[in-house]
Amino acid sequence: MCMGERGLLQQFSAILAGRPKAWSFEHPHTSEQKAQFTREQAEAVMRALSEYHPGVPTIFNLDIGHTDPQFILPNGGHIRIDGTRQEIYVTH
Repeated sequence: MCMGERGLLQQFSAILAGRPKAWSFEHPHTSEQKAQFTREQAEAVMRALSEYHPGVPTIFNLDIGHTDPQFILPNGGHIRIDGTRQEIYVTH
């Protein structure tokens, strides 16, 4: 929502969203609780996108951000999404 309010979301031709951290040693969750948390997070993102950048292609649950395993996306790289082949290409 904050990125939408500042006009930043409209600059992107697609959105890549990392898999939310749905478990920790301090707050262990069951499989059902993790699935519910992940679903609620995706729904919140989709609500914001529907208001600020409707129709933008969005890919969820990627191993980026604060997850294990983790793929690091360095600043300044380029990402190409092939929807037909369901592949993401990263160059940096």
